[in-house]
Amino acid sequence: MEPMRLRNGIALAALAALLAALPACQTTEDSSAPQDPAVSAGAWSSQEPAPSDVSQPEPEPEPEPEPLTQAEVAQVLEEVMAGYSAIGVSAAVIEDGMPGASAAWGWAVNGEEAMTPDTKVRVASLSKVIVGMCAAAMAEDGLADLDAPLSAYWGSSVQDPYAQTQPSIRTLMSHSSGIKDFSLTRGVSKLRRILSSPSSWRGVEPGSPEAWYYSNFGASVLGSTLELASGQLLDDYLQSRFLQPLDIRASLYAGRMAPEEVAVLYGSGGTILRTRGQQAGQTVPTEIGAGSTYYPGGLTISAKDLAKLVSVLANDGAYQTDIRAAGNSDVAVSVSCLSPESVEAMETAQFSVTPENGTAPFDQCLVLRHQEDLLGRDQLYYHTGNAYGVYSLLTYDPDTGDGVVVITTGAAYRVDDRGLYELPAQLSQALYAKMEEHDG
Repeated sequence: MEPMRLRNGIALAALAALLAALPACQTTEDSSAPQDPAVSAGAWSSQEPAPSDVSQPEPEPEPEPEPLTQAEVAQVLEEVMAGYSAIGVSAAVIEDGMPGASAAWGWAVNGEEAMTPDTKVRVASLSKVIVGMCAAAMAEDGLADLDAPLSAYWGSSVQDPYAQTQPSIRTLMSHSSGIKDFSLTRGVSKLRRILSSPSSWRGVEPGSPEAWYYSNFGASVLGSTLELASGQLLDDYLQSRFLQPLDIRASLYAGRMAPEEVAVLYGSGGTILRTRGQQAGQTVPTEIGAGSTYYPGGLTISAKDLAKLVSVLANDGAYQTDIRAAGNSDVAVSVSCLSPESVEAMETAQFSVTPENGTAPFDQCLVLRHQEDLLGRDQLYYHTGNAYGVYSLLTYDPDTGDGVVVITTGAAYRVDDRGLYELPAQLSQALYAKMEEHDG
């Protein structure tokens, strides 16, 4: 990955001032010392200007472009939504690896309560990216081995009888474990029975392109495997490892949210698919494996807070805030969440996938996907989400550290030729274009 542009204008100005002051601090020459004729004024050719005796100040650095404002993000939403219909939309940007402005459009409760960037929404399969970040963190923490066979965590009965190399956490993260895509189920004993049956495996080599099959069931096995590896509920680990240090209120279990915090989930046309009470009333797991059905798509979070998590990936594992966006604070926040090596591993292409629906091929990384020439950027890492009327998209540019999170409810189902849901993709592209305007 190329280094990101530095956008801390204050730090650059301070450095320039220090450099400008250096000549005044240097020792002056002794006027009684003999003058070197080679550098005396009379020795200079008429074709060459004589050096000035006055120290030249360092040039002032060019001002860094200001980040997008909330008003600008809101304006983009208004402009794009003039051509689309939805119940509610929220969006947030990441600029130079730091969470930036956010805005919302429409309703959290149709006709009654406005959507805001802080409204919690079940973001569907974007949840998988956060589960993947937990896997990377557990590997760093010595709690999980991404390449150990699943039997290391589930017991010796869990074997793929057709495989030369047994499936692992890594192959679950790339949707290439070879497990069939069953209906979601809860409980370690139920999952172990499925994983222990020879008929549950597809007869392909784990980790190979032939083994790729996008699987919600595989994601539920991934989350439960991480629980067995760490000896704790996945959401508890997520809270302590990422959410609490970054001041994020969210959960893989909507039952941990209050009803007034979440948006009603609408289908196209405004049909209610999940009320606030239904979401907040969901059972919160208390045993390992009991929450497996939540891990493929249960993350309930705001656009603003999800942008914080995406900024960790966009900034090589570090969470940072821009001092210009810190209100009255004079100190920007910096928290190390993942190592650059862990982020690089998540971004490493395992193989290329050509979807059967005719959309563009993509690189399958560890949970993340990757395409070049996407949404006006040379390359982007991304993931899409679709469940209970929510169409969502997270993307980030590894070269600049810019990114966009978009969450929609009640929009129509439309997929573009790059395999992205159309409304989130259009909003994301417009926001990237607005960032480019600022960059000049």
